[in-house]
Amino acid sequence: MLLNILREHYWILNARKTVRSVLSKCVICLRHAKRNVTTPSASLPENRIKDVAVFEIIGFDLAGPLYLKGGNKAWICIYTCAVFRAVHLELLSSLTTEAFLQSFRRFIARRGRPSTVIMYCDNGSNFIGASNYLKSVNWTEIAQFSSIRRKQWLFNPPTDSWWGGF
Repeated sequence: MLLNILREHYWILNARKTVRSVLSKCVICLRHAKRNVTTPSASLPENRIKDVAVFEIIGFDLAGPLYLKGGNKAWICIYTCAVFRAVHLELLSSLTTEAFLQSFRRFIARRGRPSTVIMYCDNGSNFIGASNYLKSVNWTEIAQFSSIRRKQWLFNPPTDSWWGGF
């Protein structure tokens, strides 16, 4: 446009090149010439948009160790609801499978027993041990006497800690 205005009154040799060099150095022109880029947002996974109860679809991980006064260590098990983003914290005294299962029992006792649970977690040895333990349980016999249903465990790839989407 500037080149057209100049050509109405003057004929400048190499005008296009001169106008480009002047405009490339003009800060105000550069700011007004920029366009906002909008990137399309990715769709959320199906488990994040379901109409379910709180803590029915959860992810969990361990934070720590935290060093206590007596020289002991403690870890925090962080349970996160995938739909509502609610957080529940449980304190663990060790990284054993038994300690995690006790933490999970306390979580269910406090937050209620969901009908089904899809659990996302990393490949910690305590989580894999708990998964193997729960797979060995006779779920059909338990389901006959209570409202407990089998839990579905989904493990993140070993080197992709961000993969669960939490």
